[in-house]
Amino acid sequence: WLECRPSGPCVPKMGVSRHNAPSVAVDDAAAAAAADILAAVGALAECSSQLEHEPLKGAVGNATAQLFSHIEGRCRELVDALLLSVGGSESDEVAYDKLWTLRLMGKRSEVTRRWILEAGGMEIVARVMAAHTGHDKLQKEGTWLVYILCGVDGLAELLRRSRGCPAVQEAASWAIYELARKQRDRGQAGVTEWPQADTVIVLLLEAMRGQPGQPTRVDLLWACCSALRLLIEAHPCRGTLFVENGGAEATLEALRAGQAAGSDASSLLVAGVQLITTLVDGNAAVAHKLRALGALDVLVTCGLRLPGKVTDETMWTLGQVGGIMAVLQVMSQAPAESDAVRSGLAAMAKLAWMPLEESLQQQFPQAAQELLNLARRMQASGDVAEK
Repeated sequence: WLECRPSGPCVPKMGVSRHNAPSVAVDDAAAAAAADILAAVGALAECSSQLEHEPLKGAVGNATAQLFSHIEGRCRELVDALLLSVGGSESDEVAYDKLWTLRLMGKRSEVTRRWILEAGGMEIVARVMAAHTGHDKLQKEGTWLVYILCGVDGLAELLRRSRGCPAVQEAASWAIYELARKQRDRGQAGVTEWPQADTVIVLLLEAMRGQPGQPTRVDLLWACCSALRLLIEAHPCRGTLFVENGGAEATLEALRAGQAAGSDASSLLVAGVQLITTLVDGNAAVAHKLRALGALDVLVTCGLRLPGKVTDETMWTLGQVGGIMAVLQVMSQAPAESDAVRSGLAAMAKLAWMPLEESLQQQFPQAAQELLNLARRMQASGDVAEK
């Protein structure tokens, strides 16, 4: 029942059976019997509305109303019992089962969603997730339950309630990323029409910063950078909001944390550079701010370490922040056979046709000489024909 993506953790696939236990045959038989009873109840409701002759119409109608009232009452008792008992001293698996049941009921029933909310479900789910941070499936289940209850507003509220709890913040961040990605891939308006976008951006930024004394969570930073990129993409005003609230500093700190973590944090480095690419694309003011914050050293290091699939983005970002000389710095340090040389040349060609700050334009004469030097070194190594 898990749907995996190459670039991130797994997320629950709604409405799919989650068990592959030996009792599948028994479960299937019970499910078939339950479906049969529900079909009979549905037929009875249809009949009670279409019967025309008394006293049968009244008798069937009263019996049907009593039956529905009884079913509704017992369902609400079950929902209340699940909410009151979840998150106590029970195991992770039992708490997970309860959240899974509540999510499935809520997904299929509007009245169930109302019962859960009336019983304080948002607070309860957040508390349960905070109590079982080591259970990834429970974190995902709780996050999607919150989304079913309140949509994107619910995810924003979960981020707000989970300050100081990185595992819950990470689960909420990945849910935001997944929603934004799927809506974009389906050609929907998606995040463009999210009225909560500005609030979510600020909350994700808070999650990136963490709490004083907390160790750095690389996976949380990865999730936040990924979600923020999709929220800010093609929305310069949101990028400005992010930067004005300290987002440039937080993103550079995330990249430094990824560099310090070594090879295990390559996904964070990719997401961080992609976020910076989104921020500086056509925004000279943000590029200038990043340069003033010392972003060049960080980006040069990333340019030498990131996998080839994002070399083009890295070089383009480097060029917008630091000009052609920053691109050449990476090209000169990279192995001749690496993608950095090809990507660097492509980025420089694009930059040559762009209106740049005067200080960056002044780099062109020096860059021409550096390119000649680079070509001579490559010729000496026998690699110039390919490049």
